[in-house]
Amino acid sequence: MKNSTKFKKAVFFGIRKDDKKRINMSAPSFDCEWYWSFGYLGNKNEHFHLDSYLNGNKNMYDCLIENYDLNPHIKDNLWLFCELSITIYTLKVAAEVLGRGGSHLTSNPVKDTIINSNEVKRINEEVLPALFDSMYDLFK
Repeated sequence: MKNSTKFKKAVFFGIRKDDKKRINMSAPSFDCEWYWSFGYLGNKNEHFHLDSYLNGNKNMYDCLIENYDLNPHIKDNLWLFCELSITIYTLKVAAEVLGRGGSHLTSNPVKDTIINSNEVKRINEEVLPALFDSMYDLFK
């Protein structure tokens, strides 16, 4: 499978408020022929993950507003950005579970019932690329 999204290069995410560093968001990539890498933030000196804002007592929206002077296109559509991001993360996990037949802690006794290669293919080749395209459009 090839990367079939128009989100192909890093885009300006925002300026971090505490140190005024410019932060970019890397383009998603389909890696090792089975999963999407997504949500990498940083610059030439550092690298961290958007999903770090999914943990804790605050929602992603509040964390991003608190921590960044966001790209104006993202700020104006921040609820949609958060919706797309969280949906992408959820579907990435779903595709992994449906592909492996479980959560990869041990062998799942109903593994054969869980595995759904057609749905994994649909998520990875149609659904996630459509979500990435929608997210990329927010940066314009």
